[in-house]
Amino acid sequence: MKTLSALGRVASIIAALAALLLSPAWAEDRRVDFKQVAPDLYFLFDFDSSNSVVLATDDGVLVIDTRQHPRDGQDLIERIRKVTDKPIRWVINSHFHGDHQLGNPAFKALGATFVAQRETAALMQKTWPKEIARRQAFFRKHDFDPAETRLILPDVTFDSQMTIRLGGREAELMYLGPGQQAGDTFVYFPHARTLFTPGAFAKHSMPNMNFTPSVDTWIKLLDRVAHMDDVDRILPAHGDVASRADVPELAAMLADEYATVKTAVDNGMSLDEAVRTLTLDQYKDWRNYARREQEIRALYELIKTGKRSYFE
Repeated sequence: MKTLSALGRVASIIAALAALLLSPAWAEDRRVDFKQVAPDLYFLFDFDSSNSVVLATDDGVLVIDTRQHPRDGQDLIERIRKVTDKPIRWVINSHFHGDHQLGNPAFKALGATFVAQRETAALMQKTWPKEIARRQAFFRKHDFDPAETRLILPDVTFDSQMTIRLGGREAELMYLGPGQQAGDTFVYFPHARTLFTPGAFAKHSMPNMNFTPSVDTWIKLLDRVAHMDDVDRILPAHGDVASRADVPELAAMLADEYATVKTAVDNGMSLDEAVRTLTLDQYKDWRNYARREQEIRALYELIKTGKRSYFE
């Protein structure tokens, strides 16, 4: 009996190792959680990439953001199919970044209608080659073929507001002005008192500053979100579920970072010296602190030229 037991344990170990070796390489380091957060509402949290939101009703499905590659988009569809077999009718692309729209082809194949803010639609087209170029490391890491990507532009665009009604629920699309970039689209779900935020907000995380035309406008946008009394829950484009109470922290961080860099510029400090000396130690425990140098360079460009070279 002891021999059989030992053999059983060995067999179990061998089976586990075989499963590990046969698993896709990207699965080993992908931390993805698809969870219900409210009636009809689901949140895909991808720790290492971008998030998605799914409204699943009796009349069909609405999706916000399709992830970073068509295979990621297909993975999201498979997760949705475990919840509902209703048709996926609407896809909202919240902003132009490739990690939020390169999964579009998988949803286009299902006949979904695509929606984006007018500025987002223009930037999706204008920056397409650059967005593909800056995703190459991600593609290589997860063994994704760049040739499978394809630009899917929206079927419908809006300027400041749009409401999509589906299965007795509403999704209210709002453009409050440029935050992290022009076109940032917020989506409010009244039945769940829940707000989706684009890259303009993530809890306790340094954002990418390469695209904003105005940090002051971004801060004012966050202040507006912080005072939305009908919002309890925030589903961000990056990072885990947050609350409205978390928003002022990021606004304060942006103001502090901008003031620090602006003072350096006004005092004639060179960019190289600023990168070396402005350590921003108070944010060392924030996610994406490794962006510090990039952030300083991006703010120097904005403050000294008033332009964003990424769009030239």
